[in-house]
Amino acid sequence: MKKYLILTIAIMMFVAVVAATAEAQVFGTQRIRARIPFAFSVGEKSLPAGEYTIAVLNPTSGRKVLQIRSTDGRSSAIIQTNEHNVNTPEQAKLVFNRYGDRYFFAQAQMAGDSTTLAAVKSNVERNTEQTVASKGGKATIAIIAG
Repeated sequence: MKKYLILTIAIMMFVAVVAATAEAQVFGTQRIRARIPFAFSVGEKSLPAGEYTIAVLNPTSGRKVLQIRSTDGRSSAIIQTNEHNVNTPEQAKLVFNRYGDRYFFAQAQMAGDSTTLAAVKSNVERNTEQTVASKGGKATIAIIAG
């Protein structure tokens, strides 16, 4: 009887480890890699043009936080997002707001995910938007990522 109890506990532990690993793999895939050809701002921080990895730091939260990090590790920023439901894309995409010659990170959408992670606008972006809005110089730029 004791042997069966130990075997049952061992099987339950194995199943728990496999389930935790599977969950980590699913959430670990919430990552985008993209080449951004222009300097841009994330929140209050400016980042240079280059190759970046965008990752969700807290995938189980209702209010996700994104880390935007250059592949060489020299530049990074973290930003809080709001989720919006959209059509599920086949490819990942990054969206930037452009005001004149300044670019601001606006949102990320993971491939196969029906939610867009929209960045909370910083005070710098709001002020830039108000300044440029009177001149009609706003544009939205989308980058398809891999």
